[in-house]
Amino acid sequence: MNSRCLSRVGILLLLASGTALGQTAGPEPLTLRKAAELALERAPDLAAARAASEVGRSSANLARDIFHPNAWITTTPGYTHGLPGVVAGRVPSVIGVEVRQLIYDKDRKADALSAEAEASSIDAELGQACRATLERVVTVYARAFMDEGVIAAAQRRLDAAEAIARREAALLAEGRVTELDAERSRLQAARARQKVLNAESDRDLDMLELKRLIGWPGSSPLRLAGDPDAILPELTATENLAAAKAADPVLTSLTREIQLLGQSARIESKRWMPILEASATYQRLGKFNNYDQYYLTFTPDSVAIGVSILFPLWTGGRFEDGRDRARARLERAEAQLQSRENEVELAVRRAESMVARSLAEKSLSLRSQGLASQDRDALEQLAREGRSELSDVDEREMALADADTEAAQSNLSSLLERVRLLSLRGELATALLGAEPPCAVALAK
Repeated sequence: MNSRCLSRVGILLLLASGTALGQTAGPEPLTLRKAAELALERAPDLAAARAASEVGRSSANLARDIFHPNAWITTTPGYTHGLPGVVAGRVPSVIGVEVRQLIYDKDRKADALSAEAEASSIDAELGQACRATLERVVTVYARAFMDEGVIAAAQRRLDAAEAIARREAALLAEGRVTELDAERSRLQAARARQKVLNAESDRDLDMLELKRLIGWPGSSPLRLAGDPDAILPELTATENLAAAKAADPVLTSLTREIQLLGQSARIESKRWMPILEASATYQRLGKFNNYDQYYLTFTPDSVAIGVSILFPLWTGGRFEDGRDRARARLERAEAQLQSRENEVELAVRRAESMVARSLAEKSLSLRSQGLASQDRDALEQLAREGRSELSDVDEREMALADADTEAAQSNLSSLLERVRLLSLRGELATALLGAEPPCAVALAK
């Protein structure tokens, strides 16, 4: 093989390798389930609700911890002259160990119950945020998926309008139509072009919102896989109100709040309940404070064990104020429960009505789409036989594109209403993920 052949082979190999290197894999398709999982992990609003839930749960734990035993290692370096006394509340000692256990304190017990009720309320907000995140990701995903079909329909409409405009321009040059007719066709084409631009803008905004929701880099491509209408189940159950009330995190939280606040109110109403606290202290005392001169049986090892019992005489109005506050909290929770039950009932009834309405609109739009398709096909056949004008076919193509857009929007509306009712029933998470996410079962802890 001569040098010229070798050089040709080398060039071909370089071109082949360059082509292979230039071929980059397209973006991995994003399924609706994967989008939901990413949104639950990365959605900013849900992250804020999760952090607030952690704060509320930590506050409740802190209020309960007051009834757990406490132990300290102490040292109290100090010197007293004359009668041995205390320094900073403790006898001067080299080293000591103190153990305390609060047995009962009605005020702190009531505060612990109130903190637990508040944590339950914050957990309900987390459950609501979890539901809202799932609804939002399905909504944005479905809109972005629909946008491609709307863009395709708008492009077909533009092609037909431009064909009419070109045909009118040719007829104007021949003097067969007026300038007004040509301008009308140009305006129609301009409007069709604007519809394409609007649809592309909507697609870009929906994709950007979806990327922000799932924590996807804004510059990275994103390809949707699968029609969400085919993924989500159809509605088969009829007892929507009972299911919605049983699954509503706010109702669950308020029921628990009423239970906890009722206990708190009963505790706050007891005036003469004592405060009980047990303590045990060991101290290693030194002789430099002359204890042995004042106490005949002095020993450097000091041990004290006992129980403190305090009965309140008067509290400066704190008892009455605490009792009234506990009752007011309980009454507020009971009123909120009644209000929430009404809200859930109205939301379910409205969702049922909107589902039925959207299904009817979807059926009508599909009929309109079918008629527009048949009308276009019939005129195409007539045009091929020379019994119809091409402009009439383009007009029918534009009408079909409009019907396709209307059908896509009706289908989206029907899907979103179904999603709303599934969310109210508490079934959206299981439909998307196969199980309840951690944020949705926080109230069960």
